[in-house]
Amino acid sequence: MKYLGDFFKALGFLTILPCPRRFASMDDYSRVCGWFPVAGAVVGGILYLSARFLFFPVFSPLAASASVVALWAFLTRGFHLDGLADTFDGIGGGHDWESRLAIMKDSRLGTFGGISLASVLLLKTVLLAEFGGRLETLWLAPVMGRWSMLVGMRFFPSARPGGMGETFRALCSGNQLTLASLAAFWAVLLLGGLHGLPLLVMVPALAYLLSRWLCRMLGGLTGDSYGALCEITELAVLVFFAAL
Repeated sequence: MKYLGDFFKALGFLTILPCPRRFASMDDYSRVCGWFPVAGAVVGGILYLSARFLFFPVFSPLAASASVVALWAFLTRGFHLDGLADTFDGIGGGHDWESRLAIMKDSRLGTFGGISLASVLLLKTVLLAEFGGRLETLWLAPVMGRWSMLVGMRFFPSARPGGMGETFRALCSGNQLTLASLAAFWAVLLLGGLHGLPLLVMVPALAYLLSRWLCRMLGGLTGDSYGALCEITELAVLVFFAAL
């Protein structure tokens, strides 16, 4: 029962989906982050089924892709997209760690945040329209995105003491990373097949390199940084399959 509770807590935290009330409390985060890729699989499953049986049979490829991307943002409450925008607002608008982190705390959308947000949404839409016949990628990308977050949590310092990023970093144990990695492995095997196996190296490598760059820009990672990792990794997975 505790594992079911951890899963529902992860699902409730990362998505707009309702979870049973007895699992709604977030007073114990200690085993939640390992379930992030599994929560991503739920999001991906909904996207896949909606695309396969609703959007693509009814609309043109471009309109169907735009509908899927809109649903994608809705299901996740725009949580990671917000982190992406805040991160690039800070990096683009600040000149040192302190000024960048201060800009990231501002809830208003700036120029660099708007550009990053529009770029990711447009690229996702175009890429989905290009390979509408391989919709399994929709199921896989959210899993990989949330796996990449754990790489940042586990191996890189926090930039802001007392923030949500530091909380999850402290709780991302080796066991949690192992659980997330197992979920990612099975997702790749079942949904990506042999063609998807390179993702098991590409995703953690990309997450590591992005995290190193973000640490140079910000002095560490924040909750917003984890959102940026997720969004960029999801986009990279779509690019990977479009290039096959």
